[in-house]
Amino acid sequence: MDTSTSGASVTRSRHDGIPKERYTSREFAEREWQRMWTKVWLLAGRCSDIPEPGDYFTFEIGPESVLVIRQPDGSIAARHNVCMHRGNRLREPGRGHAAEFSCLFHGWRYGLDGRLLQALDADSFPQGTPCDRLSLRPVRCDTWAGFVFVCLDENAEPLPSYLGVVPEHLDVYGFERWKIAFDCTIAIDCNWKTSVDAFNEAYHISATHPWTIAFSDDTRTQYDCYDKHTRMIYPELQASLRHPGAGTVTAEIRELFLERVGVRNFEGTEGEARRAFADAIRAMAPVTGADFSRLSEAQMCDDFHYTVFPNVTFNTHSMFVWVFTHRPHPDDPNKMFFDFLSLVNMPAQDVPRPEKILLDAARGDRCAGKVDGGDLLDEDLYNLPRIQLGMRSAAFRELHLGEQEIRIRHFHDTLMRYLDGGTR
Repeated sequence: MDTSTSGASVTRSRHDGIPKERYTSREFAEREWQRMWTKVWLLAGRCSDIPEPGDYFTFEIGPESVLVIRQPDGSIAARHNVCMHRGNRLREPGRGHAAEFSCLFHGWRYGLDGRLLQALDADSFPQGTPCDRLSLRPVRCDTWAGFVFVCLDENAEPLPSYLGVVPEHLDVYGFERWKIAFDCTIAIDCNWKTSVDAFNEAYHISATHPWTIAFSDDTRTQYDCYDKHTRMIYPELQASLRHPGAGTVTAEIRELFLERVGVRNFEGTEGEARRAFADAIRAMAPVTGADFSRLSEAQMCDDFHYTVFPNVTFNTHSMFVWVFTHRPHPDDPNKMFFDFLSLVNMPAQDVPRPEKILLDAARGDRCAGKVDGGDLLDEDLYNLPRIQLGMRSAAFRELHLGEQEIRIRHFHDTLMRYLDGGTR
């Protein structure tokens, strides 16, 4: 296992509970909005979704909507998606192309740079229609690894500083060259933090995903905490110590990993199986166009799982990464939006950009059958609304966390630094 922990620190001495009101209170959600969401860098989308000048996508967060627009000079800019006349949204959520942005209410026109081009019957405004006051309001915007990030605070630290060790750890994968293979947003009846928590520990694996412990190891997971962000290295191609086949090459390792990459009739140890799998993936590089030159054996085999504060989860593998963003509902702390983007490491392959799928967990929509591994995600999502309902019970007062949940505690420590005014 790669045990690099540059900048990592873990505090295991505290055992205080996490108040449930952080998940259920409207007042707490409003405090989050005012002191955290409007101060941090947020993942808005992929650069590849706006390849040409005039291409745009929207990013919805809380009560705000942001237009992310490819400019004529090739740069990317972001503007508030709101007409400065009477507040109409200029574009519906999604992707598109525009030569300019025209309000459908009164026809006010804006350029790709956000500048007000024309106000209908401008001479009817005795106070005038000055561009410096009525152009679309700018939003800070920057990119990393093919992702677009936005920040609603013009005084926040730069994105590279905010990301800390994350680029140092993840740039070796070359995400900027990866292709979008699946895009989905799911409405879920739970707080956004309930969802973040679910992917911040391996403690739930043996109960929620018992079938996976034949080929993955919840008992030897490494947890690392950094300034704002966290990581866990979740071993795969090795059975959990809870499984009777621990230390052997189980049938599941053969079928789900080795045989899928062409390694058949394998005879060898667990360590040899991991090397064989890594070698087989590396051999695909001429066809896929993937660059594995900077990846260790652990990075070829295991899930390098990062949480970028506050709401981005990277389930990182050599050939694919699942990117989750956990967005708050604008009005109800007991609801959220779960964005699921799957990227594949196939720069040389033609991977058509799929349309976004909109699902609602409350009506029984599921990911199974729509994406490889969707049944695994459905098992997690099944629990989330039930956790939220349980938190609202008078019998439940606080989260009781163990050391395997250290990333959740670190997350809350970071959150409260923002809410208490100690962090920008």
